[in-house]
Amino acid sequence: FLGISSIYLFVRSIIQSNIIYLLLYKATILCPILRKFNNIFLLYYPIENEVNTIPLIDRLFVEGKEIYLPVVYDKYMIFKQFEGFDKLKAGKFGINEPAGKELDSLPDIMCIPGIAFDEKCNRIGYGGGYYDRYLAVENTIIKSAFAYEFQIIDKIKTENFDKAVDEIFTENRIIIRRV
Repeated sequence: FLGISSIYLFVRSIIQSNIIYLLLYKATILCPILRKFNNIFLLYYPIENEVNTIPLIDRLFVEGKEIYLPVVYDKYMIFKQFEGFDKLKAGKFGINEPAGKELDSLPDIMCIPGIAFDEKCNRIGYGGGYYDRYLAVENTIIKSAFAYEFQIIDKIKTENFDKAVDEIFTENRIIIRRV
């Protein structure tokens, strides 16, 4: 488990704002729970205006955690192990993808990208439905999202196949899904 000082340095490198304090607060509260985790993290390689997860990927990799990134095949997505930035290759949409082994056990947490989110933790992705299809099968994972406050909108119209995240971290707050 990352120590509080390590979390502070890693979070500061992701977003230079109040999100640092929110994540540290949550990490302090959840510390006993997090020690039970298997140290398997599903993350994403950032594109365009998404919150930059590269410092998180780097920090967890250095700490010896197992990191898996999405790999798109046709209409489906799988996760393959990250083995270093030098081993990533551009995938179907030009997004860097790993070539490591395929995920074969349940992860501790999944970080999901998005274009917009609402107060109920619904999300708008890029329209491919890859995460929704993946989560239709693997829906017991803790689903987190990093977002900038401007990405939080009043309401997102959802369909029955859309999968919400459990929590959203912005520079100003943490939004927890109420069931």
